[in-house]
Amino acid sequence: MFVEALRALLETDERVDVVATADNGIDAIDLATTALPDVVLVDLTLPGLDGVETTRRLVEDLPGMRVVVLSGRAEDAGAALEAGASRFLAKGGLHGEIADAIVAAHLAA
Repeated sequence: MFVEALRALLETDERVDVVATADNGIDAIDLATTALPDVVLVDLTLPGLDGVETTRRLVEDLPGMRVVVLSGRAEDAGAALEAGASRFLAKGGLHGEIADAIVAAHLAA
């Protein structure tokens, strides 16, 4: 439900083009490898392969891609950034903040 709500919000921002969504880390990596987006938005609470490991694998396998990580816990920022995330956002942020972080990560590439 969170994914669909976030997708709907992001699709209203003309700066962001949502190319795919995934419900778990393995699918996220597979989709990123196929779609080759500039930026991947990863939730740290993914089922199966968690968001930290998903981030690590995305950064290692697709070095030009940027990863923006979302979490409900601010204390997760260190682990996300250590795994290679370009940016960390606390859940509950405003849509504009999320879109701004995606755009900033893209521009930093």
